[in-house]
Amino acid sequence: MKNIFFILLFAGCLMISAQGHHDTITKWKDKFATLGGVPKISSNGNWIGIHKTNKIDGNCSFVISTKGAAKTIYKIPHSKIVFLKEEGVLAQTGPKVEFLNLITGKTYKYEDNLKAYILEKLNRYALLTSDHHLRIFDTSGKLLWDMTEVDGVVITDSKSKLFIKKENAGRSEIIEITGDKEKVIYSTQNSIRKMEFTASLKQLVITETTTDLDNDKLIVIDPENSGKKLLELNLPKQAEVELNEVQEGKAYLISARVKFTEEKDPILEIWYGNDPYVNEHYKMFINKKFWIWHTKNSKLQEIVVPNDKEVNSLNNDRYFLTYPPRKDHNFVTSEPELNAAKIYDLKSNTLTDIGNFKLVKRLSKEWPLLLNHEVFCSADGKWFLASKDGVKWILYNSNGKKETLIDKTGLEQPVFSKNGDYVYFESSDDLWSFNIKQKKLTSLSVGKGKMTRIINYVSKRDNYTMISFLPTERMIVEIYDKEKNVISYKLLDSGKWKLVIPPMENRITMNGLMHNPDMTFFYTMEENYNMPPALYSYDTRGQKHMIFDGNIQDNRAKKIRQEIYGYSAVGKNLNGILYYPINFDPKDKYPMIVLVYDMQRNLSNHYLSPNRVLPEGSQIRTLLERGYFVYLPDTTVSEKGPGLSALECVNNALDAVLNNTNIDHTKIGLCGQSYGGYKTNFIATHSNRFAAYISGAGISNIISDFYSYNYNFRKPNYFIYNTVYQMHTTVSEDKNRYIKNSPILNVEKVNAPILLWAGKNDTTVPWNQTMEFYIGLRRYQKNVVALFYHNGDHSFLNETPEELDLSSKVLDWWDYFLLNKKDITWINNQIKKDAQ
Repeated sequence: MKNIFFILLFAGCLMISAQGHHDTITKWKDKFATLGGVPKISSNGNWIGIHKTNKIDGNCSFVISTKGAAKTIYKIPHSKIVFLKEEGVLAQTGPKVEFLNLITGKTYKYEDNLKAYILEKLNRYALLTSDHHLRIFDTSGKLLWDMTEVDGVVITDSKSKLFIKKENAGRSEIIEITGDKEKVIYSTQNSIRKMEFTASLKQLVITETTTDLDNDKLIVIDPENSGKKLLELNLPKQAEVELNEVQEGKAYLISARVKFTEEKDPILEIWYGNDPYVNEHYKMFINKKFWIWHTKNSKLQEIVVPNDKEVNSLNNDRYFLTYPPRKDHNFVTSEPELNAAKIYDLKSNTLTDIGNFKLVKRLSKEWPLLLNHEVFCSADGKWFLASKDGVKWILYNSNGKKETLIDKTGLEQPVFSKNGDYVYFESSDDLWSFNIKQKKLTSLSVGKGKMTRIINYVSKRDNYTMISFLPTERMIVEIYDKEKNVISYKLLDSGKWKLVIPPMENRITMNGLMHNPDMTFFYTMEENYNMPPALYSYDTRGQKHMIFDGNIQDNRAKKIRQEIYGYSAVGKNLNGILYYPINFDPKDKYPMIVLVYDMQRNLSNHYLSPNRVLPEGSQIRTLLERGYFVYLPDTTVSEKGPGLSALECVNNALDAVLNNTNIDHTKIGLCGQSYGGYKTNFIATHSNRFAAYISGAGISNIISDFYSYNYNFRKPNYFIYNTVYQMHTTVSEDKNRYIKNSPILNVEKVNAPILLWAGKNDTTVPWNQTMEFYIGLRRYQKNVVALFYHNGDHSFLNETPEELDLSSKVLDWWDYFLLNKKDITWINNQIKKDAQ
């Protein structure tokens, strides 16, 4: 549910007419450009590439130099870019490709391309064209190689070579190309089903389909040694193959799994109550084989386990995690827990029972989450961490022997040091270090009372296990003050901490923190509610300089006024964000719209572009332009349950903000989508403080929802009540609490007009939940209008017809009930006819 955000989409402009204003709204929104996407930095940190979204002039990218007082800036009319060292940029949009030489400033343009590649060591780039040519160029645009009739797969190590699969005279060949020559490095009479590199790019892995009825083949060759064959292995027929590196390629855990397939019955589906794969049989495997391949001596050993067991890597070439997949899984958790786990010792061919494990909780900026893996391994393969209760960590030797219980709660993501002597733990209260030899846990005092996150760790995943370690002795730590929504970064270098980015209220965008290789300069993409994103640089003294702002002009954003209101509810200190109307006059009163979802304090520094739909998704800027206050209060969950808790949070948030005498307390609207839609539904059945409501894709009956099947997540929906809804119990165990928190059971108490909307293609919250609430409201003759969009999903984005229509109707609804604009026909069809 972490990806479910409230997406109430408002659109509009400066107090325009409610009718026929789609074109005007679009033109107004089109004026707002912004920097976004994932910024890219060159290998030595001399250049940064940024994407700019601009509907009027067209989307483009800018490449900016980071060195020198006079910045060099290049504009490229493409969004996807990749650096060729410090000398060039390869950019692509669809079939159009452009190469920019960063030394000369010259550009070279190419049409009708399928794919583009870089060859970094050779300072070359390659293009696969739609007419099946593979052409290689140098940085001056000179054509070095042109190969025709390229119909097969093309892959590259991005260093010095391209590899092409071709059919020739009844044989499958792999051809190596550098731009100077081509040669066949591998040939087989079998069909090559798949060709890929290992993670380290050291070996080329080939999967072949043979004429044998029982076996296919796996071939591993050395691309740096003329295609020397390193390994040949028989695989089960049609097996999916995976190679997991052990200790940077010292060995590989090879897994071959044959998927379960079944013919669909044309007349029925059978769902068994004891099936742990119900409706997920595509995740089942009927035949599995595992090997460990030692690359130094080319020794191959089969890992012999029963066919109902899985094998995962512990980053060790002797010890492996094995377990029966989905044992005791009844979808109570989002993903199957790791049960009946054992450590397999390849040398002694023995198993050590280590039992059951649970995911550890981690706090986010919104609600509590779970880490994605149960087992975390060190880079040297000596240690792993896991938790029996989901609360405290246990350190194990890789042979399965329990070394020590780390007797502290609240320790979250573990990251091993490069040498494996320490484990660092993120937490919501400082960063912690565990000395493995001394078995001593220490607070590092870099963020007391604040959330910490390690930025530069390496992670490699294999189902239940994850190798988690620092690649160097340096460590970058993010320190986040959740109460103040303030962030900073510290660098651990040579045993000393340096503040590289001082505490600030600006938001650093996702993936917006970059640095040069020696971490002496840091670069950020920063924004705030009244400031469009811009690129900044910091040196190790924390001195800040603006590098690039994209010449984005948004002067009216500077007029936006924000206030933070503190209040207490459900035993917690919470905050609400209040935005003032842009043309605010202290002599006037204004209506206010309250947007609910969950914890929202972290949204206070998101740039309020009219085009922004995530994460807040509410087009707050448009409402401010039209003369509304907008209020985003925190809501959270206590033992009372999500509905009653939200009611208390919103009531107390209103008590705090209504000390502001410019808010017209008779003209307040409440709205939310998804989880926010549920809270809106519930509050509407228990409150008399709102003049109108809008609820989108919200649950109305948590009891029926608990017992429903979620076709988006492909599992019974009751797992959500252990996560997002935080009930942590079943309906049978606590019927009274479920009854008290179910909106539909008090639907007759709604006393203000409510607009409901849902998409009929929504598989996250089925639209019948909205229909159920509508039917209840209709039965008790309440003022309700329901919008059911035939092609709508859970959220409406990207100016689809559904989004444009909903945006207009939402603005109409607020204008009608909060601004007294009564000439809106589609609303009058309900209100005035009802009055008659």
